[in-house]
Amino acid sequence: MSGTIKRLFASSLFLALCSITGLYVGSQQVAAQTTEPVNILAQQLGSDPGDGWMLAGGFLMILSLAVAFAGAMLWMQERKA
Repeated sequence: MSGTIKRLFASSLFLALCSITGLYVGSQQVAAQTTEPVNILAQQLGSDPGDGWMLAGGFLMILSLAVAFAGAMLWMQERKA
């Protein structure tokens, strides 16, 4: 059972690393955009270039936390038994 828990924690760390990478790439794409739109309303309703990466990074962070909590629950259950 401890091998499963170690794999869960390792996969959680991998997902967190992927999440941080996605958030970083998305923020770099937003920072690289230097053009100012003529229509401010169109900018507010449109999407920025890094939105997809940031959305994927946020989703991976939530998934990473879920896997980490599942590993912690299994670890606590194993300690009791």
